[in-house]
Amino acid sequence: MRICLISREYPPETGYGGIATFTRHLAHGLALLGHDVVVVSLAKEKPRSYTEEVVAGDGHDTAQKDSAEKRLVTIHRVLPYEFPSKLNCVNMAMPYSRYLLCTSTALWHKFTELHREKPFDVVDTPELLAEGIYPAVTRALPMVIRLYTPHSKFISEKLHNVSASFDHQFVAMIERVAMLSADVLTSPSDDLAEFVAGDLGIKQEDICIVRNPIDTTIFTPKGETMLPPAAASGKLRVLFVGRLEERKGINYLIQALPTVVKACPNVEFVIIGDDTNTAEGQTSVLAKLKEALKAAGATGAVTFIDRVPLDSLPAYYRSADISIVPSVYDNSPYTCLEAMACGRAVIGTSAGGTKEYMVHNESGLIIPAKDPQAIAEALIKLLTDQAERERLAGGARARAVEKFDRKEIARQTAELYELAMANFKGNGSGSIKHLYQHSYLRATEDATIFLDAMDKMIYDLLYQQSYRFRLSHWFHFLKARPRLFIAKALSKTSRILLKLCGTKEERYPNFLRKLESDIKLKEIAARPGQPSTLKSNDEMSVSAAKGEPLN
Repeated sequence: MRICLISREYPPETGYGGIATFTRHLAHGLALLGHDVVVVSLAKEKPRSYTEEVVAGDGHDTAQKDSAEKRLVTIHRVLPYEFPSKLNCVNMAMPYSRYLLCTSTALWHKFTELHREKPFDVVDTPELLAEGIYPAVTRALPMVIRLYTPHSKFISEKLHNVSASFDHQFVAMIERVAMLSADVLTSPSDDLAEFVAGDLGIKQEDICIVRNPIDTTIFTPKGETMLPPAAASGKLRVLFVGRLEERKGINYLIQALPTVVKACPNVEFVIIGDDTNTAEGQTSVLAKLKEALKAAGATGAVTFIDRVPLDSLPAYYRSADISIVPSVYDNSPYTCLEAMACGRAVIGTSAGGTKEYMVHNESGLIIPAKDPQAIAEALIKLLTDQAERERLAGGARARAVEKFDRKEIARQTAELYELAMANFKGNGSGSIKHLYQHSYLRATEDATIFLDAMDKMIYDLLYQQSYRFRLSHWFHFLKARPRLFIAKALSKTSRILLKLCGTKEERYPNFLRKLESDIKLKEIAARPGQPSTLKSNDEMSVSAAKGEPLN
């Protein structure tokens, strides 16, 4: 099959989290099965296209790597779509939605170029931020949508301080339209499938379960280590990998840490992940954690490391004795799979889908979420029992290889693509179909007209109702177009003076008519879109929607 994976996130330059990791493992697994795989993703700085080489074999065995079968995955990276109006007013009111619209449109625009040159058999996209809204509405080809954590989940459980604002509700609504229009909906866990089925009003059995894949030839117990051997200094090392935010459970781990250090003085903790401003008052989580450690006298037991590239992670897992995944909610955290594949004893929580990837007391330990005491007891148990650590580590590696290897998950996914093509051909049942009747090639143009009109409506409303907005408008207009600003000011002032003098409009001097005619010509030449008088807030939109903190 010729398969297109549309995903904002793809390593390394937009490798924000689980979606990026999944997409890469899936793309490589599908390529190894002989499929023609193309990824359309976002660029960090500039658009580009390139290929990745995929090797079937042990990534640490040079001889085997040289002789192994090699496949290619093609990557196309694009920048967010530039609407003529810039959607600056939409951004002011709905930053998450603007990011969704600009990035989804850019990904779709590139897809249509590729699909027209050489048609795809199926397209695969995440549900997050409705990356599949265009293929869903246009019905251009069979579509599979993969579930991660829909926006409605963030709203219902107030994850990352997401509120039920119109902006967030709009994102959730667009995601629902895409999901209901998919030919196949697939989830990595039963836990997430249950929530989405209830949210969409569909049967849970209509959602196919395909677990997340892992490259067990890269994430393996054998290979180099990144940190100095802890055992050489009589230490045991506990590793946490994930963003520093409440949803990942890092706060509860830090609360448990003093108890663990007291019981096991030879323990050291390594925490890898980006800081986030999601603590109380939108402040630094890292700063709060360090304050708590200092107050408990445990600062020396913890090393903080910024996020590391995906390809470097195996060497960190191999440097640890235990991996802890104390998530408050995760549909299926990759940190759990990665540690299991690297043959490390893992402690995870019962929240979300983690419990479906591990078997309690066979391939790891499952504990309740939000429970510092449970975290401490599980860590102390494994830190003081080497035989138990080794037993669970062996079980973890065996389960990862048997159940979650990328080629096996890719095989299951390919079966879903066959199902999607069959459903597409039969037009499915019980789904929203054919919302857009024109050719898929017109979709970007029609969306541009609609969204620019929406942006202009908000702009005109603000201009009419807000003197502060008018002042902002004219200030930025003066900076952007000084000569045109002076001409319009002169025209307006002249009209006011002539009206005060009782001069009728038909007797206005020719210079004023000529000036106003020139102004109109200049404004027409500057269309489409109104003057960009608002500073765009792309940075806020990106951090809000790229996985920081949503993914």
